[in-house]
This record gives sequence, C-alpha cells and structure tokens, in this order.
Amino acid sequence: MEFKKIVAGALYYVSFYRKELAKALLIPFLFLIAIDATDFLTLDQGSSNLVGFLAIIVQVIFAIIVHRIVLMGPDAVPKWGISAWTKRETYFLLHVIGIVIILIPCLLLTFIPAVGWLIAAITSCWLLGRLSLVFPGIAIDKGVSFKMSWELTQNHQLLMFLVVIVLPFVLSLLLLALPMALSMLMDIPQILYVKSLIVTFVLVFEIAALSMTYQLITSEQYKSS
Repeated sequence: MEFKKIVAGALYYVSFYRKELAKALLIPFLFLIAIDATDFLTLDQGSSNLVGFLAIIVQVIFAIIVHRIVLMGPDAVPKWGISAWTKRETYFLLHVIGIVIILIPCLLLTFIPAVGWLIAAITSCWLLGRLSLVFPGIAIDKGVSFKMSWELTQNHQLLMFLVVIVLPFVLSLLLLALPMALSMLMDIPQILYVKSLIVTFVLVFEIAALSMTYQLITSEQYKSS
C-alpha cells in the first residue's frame, strides 16, 4: 500500500510541476545529451574518467533540483535550475562517494563459491536502500546523515528496496527498450535525443519517488514522536 502511494505521489508531482521541472532541468538535460554523445568518441582513460565524473555532477544537480521542487515547491530553486555550486551540492556529492566506499567491501562477498555474486548483490541493494534517505534530506537542507537514514528506514526496509532498486530497474528495462527498437529507423543524433530523454524521465521519476518516500517516513516518524 505504501509503495502504491509513493508511485502515485511521484506521478502526481512530476505531472503537476512538469513545466517548472522542464525549465529547471533543461541545462542539465543538454549536458546529458553531450555526455551521451561521447559514447561515439574514442577517448583515452583520463578523458573517460573526466566524462564519468561530469556525469555524476550532472546527476547530483538533477537530484537536488527534483528533490527541492517536489518537497518544497518550484520556488525552492531558480527558474532555470541551480545557478551555483554550494556546500549543499558538495555535501550531496560527498555522500554519493561515501555510499560507493561503503559498498566496496561487498565485492569481497563475490569470492564465496557459487552464490557469492548473489549475496554481494543482495547486500549491496539492502545497504543502498537503508542509506538513500540521506539524499532528499540533504537536498532540502535537513542535514540527514547515514546514521539517521539507517534509523528512519529500520521499519521500512522492503519499501526502500522497492523504491531504490526495483522501481528504477523496471522503468529502465521498459523504457530503454524504446531507443533500441527505433535504432533502425533513426540516425545517431535522434537516438541520442531519445535515449537522453528516457534516462531523464527515469531519473526524475525515481528521484521524485525517493522524495515521496522521505516525506512518508519522516511524517510517520513525526507522528509517533
């Protein structure tokens, strides 16, 4: 039931704020197309690493814009999106890096014969779900920590797994099949545009769903305190 509420809420807010989201995300979207275009270039290792880092930066900006608009309204960001990199963005990025570091030890589980990769995947997904509430919290300046996210998600572990892992996987699986089907009918620039548009939709919807999850869990926490 909670998962249905979150999906419905995400659909509502993405639709309700579609114009504001479109304006605020236009520049990051153009960067996303440019980043996708590098797939057709031959880059050295240094250039590839730089492009990968820029992709993370764009996704950080995406996430903060969507979280703030969904949870605080369109006035929470400038009309054309984030205009400057602040402590908020840096703090958000550091927590992205932090989660990557936390998940690295899970790779050791892959050395377990036969089922190691499965245990590693399940453990990684579980940790990611338990820690992900830091992101909407940081985006709206609530200063949520990994410890706080862990405590908030204690009674919502299945819900976090569905929102953080299952939902984006299913959306990506369904939507990314479209550019593959159209690849025989379109040239490269058109394919890039469609792919970038689909990735943008998945990002926006997933971030909005995480915002709704944060709102639901924190409101329940507030009522019980």
